[in-house]
Amino acid sequence: MSDRPTEAEPRGRAARGAVAIVRKALGFLLLAMVLLNVANAAGRYVFQVAIPGSDEILVFAMVWLVFLGACLVYVNSGHLNFGLLTARLPFPWQGRLQRLIALSTALLCGYLTYQSWQVLSTLARIGQKSMASEIPMVVPHTAVLLSLAVITLCALYRALRPKPKVTL
Repeated sequence: MSDRPTEAEPRGRAARGAVAIVRKALGFLLLAMVLLNVANAAGRYVFQVAIPGSDEILVFAMVWLVFLGACLVYVNSGHLNFGLLTARLPFPWQGRLQRLIALSTALLCGYLTYQSWQVLSTLARIGQKSMASEIPMVVPHTAVLLSLAVITLCALYRALRPKPKVTL
């Protein structure tokens, strides 16, 4: 294996470190979700007592899991793309199409980040809480805002980064 990152891997020590931290956090979150689910099932069927609000907590944890995972997928280029179309274009046009797609992604996710901020601000202002466990609704909605902002920044970087030098 080469020490040089591939196109799909984040470049720079800080970026790779951030990705590693998020991966570990997602692993711990998933493990905590499994443990909570097992404890709730055991409590329900063995002791006839469920953990109050556990289903709601699991749903909110799943929201964080999915949206943080979406950041990793985008950073590692694991998302759906136009690979078939891109591969059929002449080499100079491949990079242009990839930059156009990245710019479109940045614009769309930037707009969604703004909308998510509006929703989050409203939820914070009115103090809405979940019904069972009374968790502030800003907690799950922050995952949406954070992931959209990260994807926006990553897409902007892809769209605006200097062209890599071609070496033969």
